Amino acid sequence: MVAIVIVKLRLIEAVIMKSSVQIIFVLTASLMAPHALSQDLSGWSDKTICRLAKATPDNVEYQAESTKRGLSCGGSNTANSSASSQKVAKALAGIDIENDPSLAFFKPPIAPYPTDSYWWGRKWQLADYNNDGFIDVFYVGVMRATNFIKDPEWEVTGEVECGNGDKCTGTKPLPSLFLGDADGNLNYSPYLLIDNREEPGMALGGQPIVADYNNDGVMDFYITDPGIQDYDGHRDSYFLSQKDGTWVESSETHLSHPNFISANNGTTGDIDNDGNMDIVYTEMNSWGRGTSFWCLMNDGTGFLKKRKCGGADSFNIELADLDGDGDVDALVGGHEKEYSSNAITGIVWNDGRGRFSQKTKLPEHKQKWGAIPEVSASDLDNDGDLDIVYSRTSEDDFYVGAAIQIIENLGNKKFKDHGLIILEGNEHIFDIKFRDFDGDADNDIYLVNERDKRPKTNGTVLLNNGNFNFDIVRPAEALALFRDGTDSKIIVIRKKHIPTDEEQAILDELAEFEASLENEPTEFDAAIVKRKAKVAAAKAKRIAEETAKAAEIDTVDTGQSVDDELAAFEAELAAELAE
Repeated sequence: MVAIVIVKLRLIEAVIMKSSVQIIFVLTASLMAPHALSQDLSGWSDKTICRLAKATPDNVEYQAESTKRGLSCGGSNTANSSASSQKVAKALAGIDIENDPSLAFFKPPIAPYPTDSYWWGRKWQLADYNNDGFIDVFYVGVMRATNFIKDPEWEVTGEVECGNGDKCTGTKPLPSLFLGDADGNLNYSPYLLIDNREEPGMALGGQPIVADYNNDGVMDFYITDPGIQDYDGHRDSYFLSQKDGTWVESSETHLSHPNFISANNGTTGDIDNDGNMDIVYTEMNSWGRGTSFWCLMNDGTGFLKKRKCGGADSFNIELADLDGDGDVDALVGGHEKEYSSNAITGIVWNDGRGRFSQKTKLPEHKQKWGAIPEVSASDLDNDGDLDIVYSRTSEDDFYVGAAIQIIENLGNKKFKDHGLIILEGNEHIFDIKFRDFDGDADNDIYLVNERDKRPKTNGTVLLNNGNFNFDIVRPAEALALFRDGTDSKIIVIRKKHIPTDEEQAILDELAEFEASLENEPTEFDAAIVKRKAKVAAAKAKRIAEETAKAAEIDTVDTGQSVDDELAAFEAELAAELAE
């Protein structure tokens, strides 16, 4: 058994300064060897003891500690209620799809073939994409530039330089779809994603935005693509589901501007409450284009019409109903030290018609953790409204390190900052997911980073103890809370040709013709046999009648006469059958 490190948040000091109370959080860690667990468990919360006792029923120390404390670890907490829980019906948002509690969560492989050829990125989303009852994985990533110039400053500045002017060259990969099966395997199915554009694939697959855009009951894929060099966007990809079970890239037919360019991240939600999933993405050049958000409005068939919709300058965005009025608002963040006059860390409220103008600022942490790679929201205290989670990293050192900021929603557009949770390691967190991993009726937080060679924080779980207190569980120990799919067997499905409608019509006609040819001999033989049987019966009747008549006239040589007649009949019948 490996040693377990649980890092706990402790409130150790309140400092009163200038009539304001500053809460200082200090992270303390204790290394607990297996043989010494029983004497050190006193510092752990009851919830953590119960979680570990349920996850590892054979661990004597955990079971003894739970018994000692008189804990009933099989039950669940009763959700809190408040006036703010009386909400109107809300519009669907991307975070509802991504964090659907009915989907069986597992930790997917970090870089399965062919995503191991992606340069970096490998953002993923779980869902049952083909509606067969098994959970699948969809990946996007970044092209590997063949003319990339290795600059010593690249890791610091993030500036990508290639050797052919402003263009990085190389094969642009397609997104990768892996279908789950009953045995827990992941079946790589490239033939299901069809991209017939002159230049297929992704330059920088920024965000997989998954929703049922054409309302056929199957999830579709919109992929933002900021590009890896020019910072003004490359060209987005839009895969819509088809009746034959494939997804076809449909920019030319289902986007009002076929070469949509999203310079940064985007998200999905029904921003005008018409029952159709729309897309909102951020604009890096608002001063030149007159808008901070672009809204892609869905007409219900999956056709997206692009329009300006206000907003605030930002790098990252998520849609969530943060005031409980039934429409989704925009939660945003960016580089706090570089904010323009129109940029905020905070919320831009939806006016109910899919336009965003009024703003509410949220607390910043720009001195050390001024860059915000990801924003998200979930109800963390079971009071019926959505609380806010920001991923933060260093702005000065170009995305080195990770901290998580958690902000409580108090209702009536008021919020409370609960400070930062500092994570170990140098990698930043680029995705945040929510599930009730320990079955105690509150949402826990799953953290993802994009570095396959630096797995210190990838898969870290913040276990919710209630009252906005969280235990940090490292990736190795967190695997006790859900299935580890990182070593899933990858099965590569051979590419097969999907016929066009014209080809399929010809194939159907040929199949019908072949079936008719197969049936003809059987029907012909049956008719011949039936006909010969009728002839034989008629002749037998005639012979019998003639025999009886001959017996009445002459009884001499009757036996010989009958024999001769029968022999003649048999010869005649044999000749007919031979024909």
